[in-house]
Amino acid sequence: MSVTSASLLDRLQLAQPDPRDWQRLQDLYLPLIRHWLASVPDLRDEADDLVQEVFVVVVQELPSFVRQRDGSFRAWLRQITVNRIRAFWKGRRLHALGQEADQLLAQLVDPTSDLARQWDRDHDEHVVRKLLAIVQPDFEPKTWQAFTRFALEELPAAEVAQELGMSESAVVQARFRILKRLREEAGALMD
Repeated sequence: MSVTSASLLDRLQLAQPDPRDWQRLQDLYLPLIRHWLASVPDLRDEADDLVQEVFVVVVQELPSFVRQRDGSFRAWLRQITVNRIRAFWKGRRLHALGQEADQLLAQLVDPTSDLARQWDRDHDEHVVRKLLAIVQPDFEPKTWQAFTRFALEELPAAEVAQELGMSESAVVQARFRILKRLREEAGALMD
C-alpha cells in the first residue's frame, strides 16, 4: 500500500503540484459537475462547455481555497457551479428565463434547500465511489473483500471472518486500514 502524507487538495495547493493530482481531481469531479449541470434546464448542448468553465475556475482558485468547516469544499464547488450558470445565462441574455431559473439558483445557493442537499448527497456518493476505486489497487483482494463485506455491507465481523477464512481481528484491521487510506486520500473532499 502506498502511503499518502497529504490529501489530494493539500497536494494541489503546493507550489508545484503534480500533474497527476490535477488529473485525479479532474477524473473525480468532471463527471459529477456534468451530472449536476444535466439537471439544470436550458443548458442543452452548452453543459459540456460549462463543465470545463467550472473546472477552469476550480484550477485557478484552488490554491487559495481554505477549508472553514465540514462540507466547505463541496459548498465551494457548488457555488462556483452556480456562478458559472449565472454567467452563462447572463452572457447569452437568458436571464429572462424567469422565476424558475431564479428559484433554481436560489435553491442551489441555500445550503438548507432540498436541491442543495441533493447535490451534496450526489457529491458524497460520487466521491466515495471514485475514491474507493482509486485506493482499491493498494490492497490485496481478500483484504478488500473483508472491508466491503464488513464496512460497506455491514455484515458482522465474525460472519465475514468465517466466510473468508480470516480472523475477526483481521477483518476489523482491514476496515481500519482502508478507511485510513480513504481519509488520507480524501482529506477535505469528504467529511
